[in-house]
Amino acid sequence: MRTLRILTAAAFALVTIWSPGALALSEKGFKSLHILTKVLRYVEENYVTPVDEEMLIRGAIRGMLGTLDPHTVYMSPEIYRELKVDTAGRFDGIGIEVTVKDRLLTVVSPIKGSPAEEAGIQAGDRIARINGNSTKDLNLSEAVALMRGKRGSRVTLTILRPGTKNPFDVSVMRKIIKVPSVVSRIYDGKYGYASISSFQQGTSRSLERAIREMGPLSGLILDLRRNPGGLLEQGVDVSDVFLKEGVIVTTNSRGAEIDRREAHDEGSEPDYPLVVLVDGGSASAAEIVAGALQDNKRAVVIGTTSFGKGSVQTVVDLDDGSGLKITIARYQTPSGRVIQDQGIIPDIVVPAKPPKKGVSNDGEADETADESGPSTASEPGEKPLVRRKGVEDYQLNRALDYLRGLS
Repeated sequence: MRTLRILTAAAFALVTIWSPGALALSEKGFKSLHILTKVLRYVEENYVTPVDEEMLIRGAIRGMLGTLDPHTVYMSPEIYRELKVDTAGRFDGIGIEVTVKDRLLTVVSPIKGSPAEEAGIQAGDRIARINGNSTKDLNLSEAVALMRGKRGSRVTLTILRPGTKNPFDVSVMRKIIKVPSVVSRIYDGKYGYASISSFQQGTSRSLERAIREMGPLSGLILDLRRNPGGLLEQGVDVSDVFLKEGVIVTTNSRGAEIDRREAHDEGSEPDYPLVVLVDGGSASAAEIVAGALQDNKRAVVIGTTSFGKGSVQTVVDLDDGSGLKITIARYQTPSGRVIQDQGIIPDIVVPAKPPKKGVSNDGEADETADESGPSTASEPGEKPLVRRKGVEDYQLNRALDYLRGLS
């Protein structure tokens, strides 16, 4: 039958792509494939209404990949065309990184300064619907395609947020996402602060330039909170800015190391105290940087456990214009820790908000600093609080306290 030949050819194509020497299916695999084609034949001949062969085969592929991790997905030609975008830091959308966690579409992090962040989307939010369409049976690529659209148009996300009883809708306007990779400033005249929103082309150069412009430093805070990752090479280069030697990250597949990135002494920053801020929205390349600096004893990591996205995907073009994105390896920190599903655990755990008991910080003299700089101290000798959008940035203030304590 024509359907049988198509399905068998597709199955062999998947095997030969990944098997050196075009290895054939095992005997067990052939038996399972026989069952699959038999089911397909019965459906085609006996289902109550005529069926679309192509739809059935694509459904079979999706079901097969659905037994693996959420980052291994089949992309139809239409979806694949839409997702062929570059990583230069500019694209149309709402500025959000998503994954599938516990079988639910989950926000890894909104990009800093993006429409999604401005609309109040938070790391850990679960997206139940996109424009009224359930996300239950969507893979990652299909979900991302639904959220993309013409600039100026809006997309409505139905959010399930941990700690809230009922879902709620958030309307976000699609825009050209063009955010600076690095934002920097000085505190107390000697402590540098550099926030990396994502790892784009040129991020490491922008960071080095920002550090030079801040002048001689007594310490630096590298803020990787709400950073969903980006280019691996840039994560390696940023780590190398602070490391003179040592392993930055290893890549492992099927129990064997297939790649190792190491630091180089040339151009490394002086050994001033370094703090790395992370949270549940720090993922992928951000976790590689945090893990490398932590394991090499170059930085103290402060905040909350990172997201835990440490797998490597590659994309294969298929003959009909569709694409296969498949996980081929996992990252490990220099000490051998697996990042995937584990995340980076901070050296000093600091929640996003101050403890309710005994921490008030109210008063007129407290209310100055926003993201543009420090505030005026409320009492003689007291250091100012840093605020973000009118609310104390508790984690950043604790990082500053740490650097001040070292001085």
